[in-house]
Amino acid sequence: MIKGKQYKTGITIDKITTCDFDKLNPVYNEDILKMARDGKSDERLIQFIAKKMGIHRRYHSPPNVHSTHLAQEALEKLIKENPSILEEAEFVILAGISNPMPSVCTSALLSGDLGFKNASCWDIKSGCSTGVLGLMQALDWFNLGAKTGVLVCTETLTKFANPHALQMSAATGDGACAMILRASNDWQVRGIVHGTDPKYFRSILVKGTYPVDINNYNPDDYVFSFDDKSDALEKMAFYWQNSLKELLELSGVSGDQINHYIAHQVDGTKNKLFAKSQNIPDEAIALNFKDYGNMGCPTVFINYWQWINRPDHKYAVGDNLVIHAVGGGLSWAGICLTKIS
Repeated sequence: MIKGKQYKTGITIDKITTCDFDKLNPVYNEDILKMARDGKSDERLIQFIAKKMGIHRRYHSPPNVHSTHLAQEALEKLIKENPSILEEAEFVILAGISNPMPSVCTSALLSGDLGFKNASCWDIKSGCSTGVLGLMQALDWFNLGAKTGVLVCTETLTKFANPHALQMSAATGDGACAMILRASNDWQVRGIVHGTDPKYFRSILVKGTYPVDINNYNPDDYVFSFDDKSDALEKMAFYWQNSLKELLELSGVSGDQINHYIAHQVDGTKNKLFAKSQNIPDEAIALNFKDYGNMGCPTVFINYWQWINRPDHKYAVGDNLVIHAVGGGLSWAGICLTKIS
């Protein structure tokens, strides 16, 4: 695990845009079960997904729309609202594991197509925690002297989901967001953590390799498979709680001092319990699972986007903000910031 707290420069998310969810296909619990059960519905399972998992809707991309398209759409919105970013951005980071062209540096492809002038470009993958890891990578660059950059989080995980395997398809949706990041003295970094337990990497895995062997192609190799280790879910819960506990201890704050807890969500009910296990107040917990499901690494930042767009949202000096993600693999990442001016 990586832990850190010695940063002379802080970080802020200055602007954030999303892909156009109206262009995607809204999929409800009944639709998921019909796909999984050859057109048959099941009211008991519909209620289980709604009440126990806390999800009612998620979005699926049309067949010809991939994570690169969603990333470009979110970036184009960001540029339209902030055209100077094409000159200002010193880096563009793309986070995501469902890149349809795995041999391409997608951040460079998008930067070239959209006209970025001075951006260093790189892609990163670390499961659902990739977006928060991208935030940490940006923080490192700011502490090396950069001032402004862009982070894009994008996934179309439904392209790789087996509709008959409800472990994933019940909750998974697609989405993307793009954000301007700036070096800032308004937000002090209290601490960061990142870690992986690679023993569980095969617990959820797309086995297919590229280039595709056309003569021996097996479609089952290109959807998520599950190595059903008996303690995988238990371990995910452990790392969720433990990484949050370690982050708070490293940062020198207690859960009841957190004003904004923005987390990735794999389950709309368990995550709240994890936060409350560290005494984070209910009113500090951002929740978006009901409408979007688990989009992979964009989830935490679309959660953040919804949080800051509430009519009553505001930051006050002294507020503590935690951005936190844990996902299959197992990998986790968290950052704690305090608003100091």
